[in-house]
Amino acid sequence: MAFTPFHNINSATDGQEVELIAVGDNASSVKSILLTNVDSAAITVDLFIQDSSTNTRYHLLYNVSLPVGASLLLDNDDMLAFNNSTTGLSLNLKLGSASDLINVLIKR
Repeated sequence: MAFTPFHNINSATDGQEVELIAVGDNASSVKSILLTNVDSAAITVDLFIQDSSTNTRYHLLYNVSLPVGASLLLDNDDMLAFNNSTTGLSLNLKLGSASDLINVLIKR
């Protein structure tokens, strides 16, 4: 899978868990991630990196509520740096309900 910087996610069609950056995309130099609630209700999000060999999750955000129209910017590149080689980690988003809408913008 090639790195995609823009995601328009609907959990009804995309699922509640979405892989934003796959293992092997070599996108480990993430500078910022912007999460924007484009739903008509508050949504809950988890953002985590995952070791595919053990399925261990390392949460950057856990059970964070985003009000209607709110955005959350993560821009500490030290916190967002991770090994994304073919033996590394993936970046994933989990939404709290089966009908959430969110935009995710990832800058490298």
